[in-house]
Amino acid sequence: MNQPPTQSRFRRFRVRGRAAAPQANPHARPRPEATDTHRVLLPYDEDDQQIQTVGIELLPVSSLFGNQDAIELTAQEDETKRKARRLRRGKSGERPQSLLKDPTFRLLWLSRLCSQTAQGALLYALMILVIDLSARSFAVSLFVACSNVASMSLGLPGGIVADNMSRRFMLTMLNGFRFVFMLMMVAIEPSLVGVFACTIGIWTIHQFYSPAEASLLADLVPTDRYTEAQSLHNLALTVSQGVGLAILAPLALLWGGAQLVFVVAGVLWLLAGSFTMLLPSVPVHRSAVKGKKRRGFMQTLTAGLEFIRRDYPTLEAVLHDVLVSVGMSSLVVIIPFYLERVLGTSKENTVFVFAPAAIGLVLGLRLAPWLARLFGERLSAFLSVVVFGGCIFALGFIEQTYWFLNDALRLPLDQISDIIRISPMVMLTMIVSVPAGLAMSVVNVAARSILLQRTPGYVRGQVIASQGLIGNIIGLVPTLLAGLATDLFGVIPVAVGIAVLIVTGGIFARHLGNMPPDDQESPALAPA
Repeated sequence: MNQPPTQSRFRRFRVRGRAAAPQANPHARPRPEATDTHRVLLPYDEDDQQIQTVGIELLPVSSLFGNQDAIELTAQEDETKRKARRLRRGKSGERPQSLLKDPTFRLLWLSRLCSQTAQGALLYALMILVIDLSARSFAVSLFVACSNVASMSLGLPGGIVADNMSRRFMLTMLNGFRFVFMLMMVAIEPSLVGVFACTIGIWTIHQFYSPAEASLLADLVPTDRYTEAQSLHNLALTVSQGVGLAILAPLALLWGGAQLVFVVAGVLWLLAGSFTMLLPSVPVHRSAVKGKKRRGFMQTLTAGLEFIRRDYPTLEAVLHDVLVSVGMSSLVVIIPFYLERVLGTSKENTVFVFAPAAIGLVLGLRLAPWLARLFGERLSAFLSVVVFGGCIFALGFIEQTYWFLNDALRLPLDQISDIIRISPMVMLTMIVSVPAGLAMSVVNVAARSILLQRTPGYVRGQVIASQGLIGNIIGLVPTLLAGLATDLFGVIPVAVGIAVLIVTGGIFARHLGNMPPDDQESPALAPA
């Protein structure tokens, strides 16, 4: 029996009271007529007398590059049930349990913890190998630049693939590729060419892995818990960096050299792939909103950038996150000079002086959901950008800040510094780094939460990849100029200039976010 051809666009059947039957199909077998007792043809929620919508999705292979329209498989019944549960929780005052108690989210969180721990340990070992094999600072600069080159060249294609393939399959497959890389590194003798090849390969995989992982997070978590989910997502990154960079890599290099680091990283990526394999299957496109026009390759490649440009609140969130990232990158360049010329201590004490910033990072991850409920994500992100800029400004005037706190406000800073036997300026710098780390953490969580909430599923990976691309492009020039400006003007003027630029940029981004949308260019937003 011949079947009717597949439609290129999904069809919607609406039910209001009596069920509306679809158009008659001459090839279909006759069905009994609906009676007053049995007249529901589609799933219908008796508690909510609203329209129920069911769509059908087929994803042609050729739509990978945007040449055909993707047809979506979506159902609003799940979203209706989630809203009903949220209303019941709001009426009863019941506080939802932690997302880490949810088995599905816990699998994704453990996968991120393992994969980021392996990546941090591996990059540390590779950098040590570059230093030992080359003994040139230029080689180290090339090693650091590998991440920027990979992001700028493959970030957008990575977002496209993440939006057009099963994200669970992608994460499992890419963890398998990483494991194979580690087997190859164990089998061959370490060389400078091999180290750079491994570095480029790992960062290439990361351009596809990162947007798929972030998009899958939005697929597995209810919309109203995006901020909490992103906070825990960042917590896994913070813990993994501490374990991988500060503990695992140095100990493995001490006990077994770089080969042991490769073995440990391979095992961790194998575990991460096992966790992602156990995740539930998620449709390729979850959003019920779909672009109607066919797009060519270049339009598909820049779809994420176009969405950010047209949706002002998303643009505001991206700019806030980029401003903090650029400010942090510029600080990393001038911090060694700051310690020597301003604080009068050795640059080897950088980790010790700014270690309290890690406390602020963790504290910010805990406070970000609460601040989002209190002020909203947009306002909490803006206020955190201002606080971050204020902390850098205080570092630029650290002597005047110390005088104001100790002499004008009569705070016992001298007594405390005498007890802990640390220079007053160093102690104040350590104190200022705590709110700086907190603000940086809140901005990142709030900005990513806004992005996940407003971005449709079919373009979410591309928007996330575009955010990374914007950060790398905008941050490249200021980071390179920070060292030169320090030599020309000094550390204090550069620190103050960075602070002024961050606060001014934050105010400008806030202004853009408050602009009324153009109805003719307003993008299709993700369903709430």
